[in-house]
Amino acid sequence: MVEMLQVTAIVNGLSKAEAEVRRAQADAIKAENTAVRVDGFRLMRLLRAEIRKGAPGGRRFAPLSMIRRTLGQSGRLRGNNPLQKLSRAIGYEVVGQSPFSLKIGFVGAASSTSWRKIAQAHQEGFATSADAPYFRRRNESIREYLRGQGSLVDRTMFGGKKSRRRNVFFLRKSTASLRTPARPIIDPFWQAHEDKARSNIRSNFIRKLRGERI
Repeated sequence: MVEMLQVTAIVNGLSKAEAEVRRAQADAIKAENTAVRVDGFRLMRLLRAEIRKGAPGGRRFAPLSMIRRTLGQSGRLRGNNPLQKLSRAIGYEVVGQSPFSLKIGFVGAASSTSWRKIAQAHQEGFATSADAPYFRRRNESIREYLRGQGSLVDRTMFGGKKSRRRNVFFLRKSTASLRTPARPIIDPFWQAHEDKARSNIRSNFIRKLRGERI
């Protein structure tokens, strides 16, 4: 959350200037709101781009598993680009009154309750039972589904070695769950860009008060 500096004009014994003071205060509030919104939009676009690149704040996501990179492919591995679709759900909001608060992340019209739940789960990491129903085929477990997919994978993906396919898709009986690693998004992004964001907002506020376009 970003908090703008509050601008307060204190005038004593100048009743004739009350209208001018009110106008100056209104201009300051408007400039503050605009400054926050301009950098909010910039940060939203930047975070979307960094998620698509797989490195919010310069911190790379944990790589996709071989299972994820292979399922549904034919003859070659899927690119190692986890969570790309989450970039669509990034938005920003400016709330409150002076000082305004800027929210960046899974907020606003771009997001939804479902997107926020998915984002939270992937940022924290989670485990899925290997014997849970496969979500697209309720009549078989994840373990059974992977076994079937392993038998269909093009040999060229694994250099023609059946043993490598078995190591990836044929789970041991002792494997009780599949772990999806934590892939933080918001924290590393804000740690990397907070100082620049605060500096930009202050600079934009001053420029706007001067009448400049920002």
